[in-house]
Amino acid sequence: MKERSASLTPDALRLFYRQYGIPQSAPVIACVSGGLDSMCLLELLRRFSDRTGAPLSAAHFNHRLRGEASDGDEAFVRDWCEARGIPLYVGSGDVAEVAKRTGRGIEETAREMRYDFFFTLSDQLDGARVATAHNADDNLETVLMRLVRGTGLRGLGGIPPVSGRLIRPLLGVPRRQIEDWCRENGVPHREDATNALDDCTRNRLRHAVVPVLKELNPALNVGNMTALLRRDEEVLTGLAESFIEGHSVPGGIDAGALAALPYPVASRAVRILFGEKLSTVHVDAVLKLAASGHPSGSAELPGVTVRRKYNTLTAEPMEAKTFEAVDIPLDRPVIIEGIRLKITAVLTEKAEIYNSLTKFMIKRDTIKSGIVARPRRTGDVLRLPGGTKSVKRLMIDRKIPAETRDALPVIACGERVLAVYGLGQSVDFLPAVGEPAVTITIEKWEGQ
Repeated sequence: MKERSASLTPDALRLFYRQYGIPQSAPVIACVSGGLDSMCLLELLRRFSDRTGAPLSAAHFNHRLRGEASDGDEAFVRDWCEARGIPLYVGSGDVAEVAKRTGRGIEETAREMRYDFFFTLSDQLDGARVATAHNADDNLETVLMRLVRGTGLRGLGGIPPVSGRLIRPLLGVPRRQIEDWCRENGVPHREDATNALDDCTRNRLRHAVVPVLKELNPALNVGNMTALLRRDEEVLTGLAESFIEGHSVPGGIDAGALAALPYPVASRAVRILFGEKLSTVHVDAVLKLAASGHPSGSAELPGVTVRRKYNTLTAEPMEAKTFEAVDIPLDRPVIIEGIRLKITAVLTEKAEIYNSLTKFMIKRDTIKSGIVARPRRTGDVLRLPGGTKSVKRLMIDRKIPAETRDALPVIACGERVLAVYGLGQSVDFLPAVGEPAVTITIEKWEGQ
């Protein structure tokens, strides 16, 4: 289905509804931040509602990230909706506190919290459609972000115009057209000062890369490309689903038949069967197992072990490994049998320069109480040379599987995290060269 270039009229919105099978009478929640795009969306939906009688309400989520500016956004949206008789629902949450507590990034946490609010509200309003103001420039930036990070066909498909109850009526409209329309129609907006900062990948692409691309092609719009790629993705995924339906056997999937598939279909079948977010390395490990011809074998994936039993591939959940906290004395090594590691702490009179993820030198006079090795806890943070991050975030960034994260010893003194096996040690406790230190070494233990 080719996507039409959108314009900002009720008739264009009617065509959007017709193209994606949305009843014109469907109730809609406009997600409004107070920014340019969302104010354009709200005004366009208001005009459409006046013409069709479709129920319209608005939703605003206050992230509490910019203090008085965030409260000002909320007040602005309230006043605008009240003056026009649009029912407004407001949610809020301390995004920064939740991000810190869960070890996730601010942007990721903010998105999750506001969409939880929007869809909960949709449930309360009889499944109303949730409309967001993503535009053609957002789609271009998203494709570029995914290209930079490494992606496949699905990622290059960009932002879909419709996804379940979520609709994006402005997705085909360039940002410049939205700016002109709001100015011509007297639609005000609030400016988020953080949009001008180059502190995240999207903003850097928006300010440094997109202008160059549009200089080369002023009409640049990836809408038709992403629509075509999403169609290709749908066909390939459909073939994979049909294969699974036709080749499932008791307990699993036919290994030989899976190995015989063309790679684009086989890789999608593996992800459907064993995990949508599997990396190419994991997918290839499963396909190698399927093609091996051996009556037995296994492939370790995040959270699951795929086993071959004659000509059948089966999946078995992987149990998360952990251990009980143990004291680390200075006079003898400690064996943690459950995770098969040996930890040794010794006094060192003169610290050396070194760089290791398994051996740590701790400035001796910073240790005020006993040293323990324990699993990670909510709120653990580690200050590495590149900055402070939560231990959970570091594990995610280093692509450590979720089921093994609690098996990586955190070396702590009281509530302070000194070091984490496989991640490094806090720069707060590094000794100077020649200073007294406690040297902690963590080694694999192969004993019985």
